[in-house]
Amino acid sequence: MVLPNLLHPVPIEIEQINRSGTIQDDDYREPIQQVSRNARVTIPGQVKWNSDERLNPTKAGAEDESQGYVLFRYTDLNRLGVTLQQGNRIVKMGTVDVDVYIIQLRPEAHYPDLGGPGTVKAFFRDRFPSRQNRGG
Repeated sequence: MVLPNLLHPVPIEIEQINRSGTIQDDDYREPIQQVSRNARVTIPGQVKWNSDERLNPTKAGAEDESQGYVLFRYTDLNRLGVTLQQGNRIVKMGTVDVDVYIIQLRPEAHYPDLGGPGTVKAFFRDRFPSRQNRGG
């Protein structure tokens, strides 16, 4: 079986959303105040930061695009029992403390031997660049 390789992988620390431990508003079905998160998990990933700041024009106004992505192998995620979701928090990329959130997931590297994608791109963005405590 052919497995895709990562170029220059670094350890990525992620805090997954714990939906069952988060207090929900029954009417709106959204978290109240603070989302509960699981313990940090370290997964090897290939980081790519975008080189420019672009805005995506929409009818509601300009939206920031992602600031980059981390490429993960499904074999690494499955081995650790991790299921990535939008809203998961990335707190460390290699030796760099960050505070970014996964905003989109895109399966990549479809191999016939695997019967589907071998990797997933987790696009990330900083939600509150001026207010966040880095890696805390």
